Amino acid sequence: MPEPLSAWSVPFALVLFRVGGLMLVAPLFSSRTIPLMVRTGFTLLLVVLLTPVVPPPPVGVAFGPTLIIGELFMGLGIGLGAAVLLAGAELAGEILAVQTGLSGATTLNPLTGVGTGVLSQLLGLFTLLLLLATGAHLVLIEALVVSYDSVPPGSLADLQGGIMQLISMFGLLFSTGLKFAAPIIAAVSVGYLALGILARTSPQMNMLAVAFPLQIGLGLLVLAAVLPLAATFYAAWPDHIAGLAGRFFLSVGGG
Repeated sequence: MPEPLSAWSVPFALVLFRVGGLMLVAPLFSSRTIPLMVRTGFTLLLVVLLTPVVPPPPVGVAFGPTLIIGELFMGLGIGLGAAVLLAGAELAGEILAVQTGLSGATTLNPLTGVGTGVLSQLLGLFTLLLLLATGAHLVLIEALVVSYDSVPPGSLADLQGGIMQLISMFGLLFSTGLKFAAPIIAAVSVGYLALGILARTSPQMNMLAVAFPLQIGLGLLVLAAVLPLAATFYAAWPDHIAGLAGRFFLSVGGG
């Protein structure tokens, strides 16, 4: 192998695995609505642009499975900072669908290619548009570039510390989903209470015929009122994503 090509092969491969890990999980970049050739081309473009400017790997580093896993892990950790937000919104949609009686209303999700609830899709697309509008996709690319200053290619990361940070990100997923769904759950619960009182006072009324439209209407009404507040909350997430990425770099021993 020619010397210039040999000198570039290991850095190129290490950058490729880190960028590829990000592209596997990051919102929008991992969307199935984007053709595979486009995603592959964008990934290779980032790799070609980053390889000449990132710090070189340690002298004499042996390219192998350990380095591949470490670089993939770094990319996955960066992308999950934004992915948990999108997944939290979709989780909120699933919770709301159960609470409002819309759990049976499913259709093909263009982002994942599988069937999901309509409310889950609505909140997922709403959150994805907010991420794009606030420049979160650019924050992810910036975090990827900054990661090479904290953890250069070929540096052995503290995988245990990184795994603990990823676990905390998944906890953030559930807390985000519950925060989003909490107002609607409360409103629907009040509706259930009102229906229970009505059933006791008017036993001859067909409560099943009353309950379904009341649940759905009340849930959608409160959802419409909550969405502007959620937009304000999510508008600050680009900074939060950068903070999550920074903590992840520290957790893997990047300093």
